[in-house]
Amino acid sequence: MKLGQVSAAKLATIALVVATVVATTGCGALGGDQNTFNPAGDVAQKQLDLFILVLIPAVIVLIGVTAALIYVLVRFRRRAGDGIPKQVHGNNALEIGWTIAPALLLLGIAVPTVAAIIDLGGEAGEDALHVRVVAQQWNWRFDYLDPEYADGDGRPFRTVDLYIPVDREVGAELEALDVIHSFWIPKLAGKQDVVPGRTNTLKFNATETGVFAGQCAEFCGIGHARMSFKTTALEPAQFEACLKSIAEEGEEPLPAACVP
Repeated sequence: MKLGQVSAAKLATIALVVATVVATTGCGALGGDQNTFNPAGDVAQKQLDLFILVLIPAVIVLIGVTAALIYVLVRFRRRAGDGIPKQVHGNNALEIGWTIAPALLLLGIAVPTVAAIIDLGGEAGEDALHVRVVAQQWNWRFDYLDPEYADGDGRPFRTVDLYIPVDREVGAELEALDVIHSFWIPKLAGKQDVVPGRTNTLKFNATETGVFAGQCAEFCGIGHARMSFKTTALEPAQFEACLKSIAEEGEEPLPAACVP
């Protein structure tokens, strides 16, 4: 059978199968360590809500445009014996309509988007846990900047993985010692670049206890794949006990107080 003899219905079926396969190849389990569709923090939830808000009208527009395109291809396809089609100019009402409609749609999306950007981009509150995140090829370190965690010489407490209290905001100061990295805890917050010579900030929290995978999301050299870390969210009292245990025993092996 020649390509020209393949029916529009068969072509549409093939296209649908291919699109479905492509769309599902990247899917993982909903509870996966790096699944942003299963948030465990307020920031991650707000980002997911905003994504869904934009995704739904985008899918509706995609379906509408695709359906209209398929209809036009089938209904007005050239047939044997057809002469030159009637030449027509633009339809003013139609052109005005499809200019105003997208503008109103974009305006409706822009308002909550800008509000979310302002909210999520603000500084962490005074009651937040303040942490300096330092990235270098190919590891992370976390300095707890609040005075109650400093040692006798005033130096901040330091860990190689991140420990946070649940239901408390975390204000992270991000610094890099060599090249550009990217700080990312998929279930708690979106990505933020970590740039040498510049301090970027990120705020987030955990609304449930657990261990959340984090990693560098910016290719930073041959050891990039190994540049990962864990964020452990604990009840406030257990968080304090965890830091105390690490100070006394170290992180390897991990003290029992640090296991949620």
